[in-house]
Amino acid sequence: MSKLTKKQKALMWTILIVALVQMPNLALSPAINTIQTKAFPDRTLAEIQTVISSLNLVSLIMSVIAAFLINKGVISKKFAVAFGLFVLFLTGAFAAVFHSAYWCFVLMNVLLGVATGFYMTNNFGLLFDNFEEEPRQAITGYQTSFINGGGVLFGVAGGLAAARLWYGGYLLFLIGLPIMALVLITVPGKKTPARRATGEKRAPIHSGVFYYAAVVLVFMAVYCVCGTNISTHISAYLGDKNGAAVAGVASALQMGGGAFAGIFYGKLSTKLKDKIMALACLAIFVGFILLALFPRTLVMTLLGVFIAGMSMSMMLPHCTFRVSQLVDESTSATGTLIATSVAPSFGAFISPVVFTNLTQALSPDSTVFRFAFVGALALVFGAILFALASRREKMGRA
Repeated sequence: MSKLTKKQKALMWTILIVALVQMPNLALSPAINTIQTKAFPDRTLAEIQTVISSLNLVSLIMSVIAAFLINKGVISKKFAVAFGLFVLFLTGAFAAVFHSAYWCFVLMNVLLGVATGFYMTNNFGLLFDNFEEEPRQAITGYQTSFINGGGVLFGVAGGLAAARLWYGGYLLFLIGLPIMALVLITVPGKKTPARRATGEKRAPIHSGVFYYAAVVLVFMAVYCVCGTNISTHISAYLGDKNGAAVAGVASALQMGGGAFAGIFYGKLSTKLKDKIMALACLAIFVGFILLALFPRTLVMTLLGVFIAGMSMSMMLPHCTFRVSQLVDESTSATGTLIATSVAPSFGAFISPVVFTNLTQALSPDSTVFRFAFVGALALVFGAILFALASRREKMGRA
């Protein structure tokens, strides 16, 4: 890290600051119960969850468009990140003015999806393209800590804001404007390298990228069950009048767990290699089981979300770094798109669609059953990942 130039250090800090706003959904999770019961009581919980999760689907589509434009040399990753942050600012500005109707709520999430689709994936791309492997691995760890740190801030601030205004969490996105200015100042504006000869094809995407993308997709579908249900869980079983604020604290602790695990990520990843992904699934299992077994105990509820949150800093930085080893500058936009946008966005989008509706059919209105059911699935998924990692290690030694 000491070998970085002044420009690289400035770029590194910009990437880390952008990482602070890479989990904007954490600002919204504490308000889900308030939105459903007070703002739009004629809508079901699944509908509210799906609208908020729809930002992930929009984000996926926008990230595909952004990657296409970058690969064609139409825009640079700098422009994509700056544009996304500007739309993030517009989301907050729109919420401040238009928030009285259900369509306003829907449009807020569409705008947020456009924003994240442009800046989230390409912030990883800036890291892949501008740093060598050694500093890149270190910065990936720092980036994860900043993502979790930003999630903590969003969770607490979103919960406090939602306690006053159901759309309060959206107002936090006004922060996008000053961060956009920082990006415009410090990030190089180079575009994806052109092909070396007419008709020459870019290198194909390594098959390993798709493997890690599939892992991230399933992981995010499971992980997001906590964020989309914790507000309802707390209101149903703890009966706290300040449920949104308490849910905000829970969301912050979820990200705090990620920040805590991030401290040990480097050593764990080096020692466990791909088996760290199984450990991430085990953390979700333990956290969700605590939520299911002790729904009326605040301390155990907060401990459960903290442990579940630890999984984030085990799974995502490992998959991100592994993908960075499998792409070059000409394929990083597409590879990054697949593993850090398409997979997690689609996983987060289908999470309430699949798990809320499925568990509602099996045990209506029971978040206890939902956490237990999904926790068990996480354990099974972790066992599969452990078996695959062990098999790959044996094949590597053979």
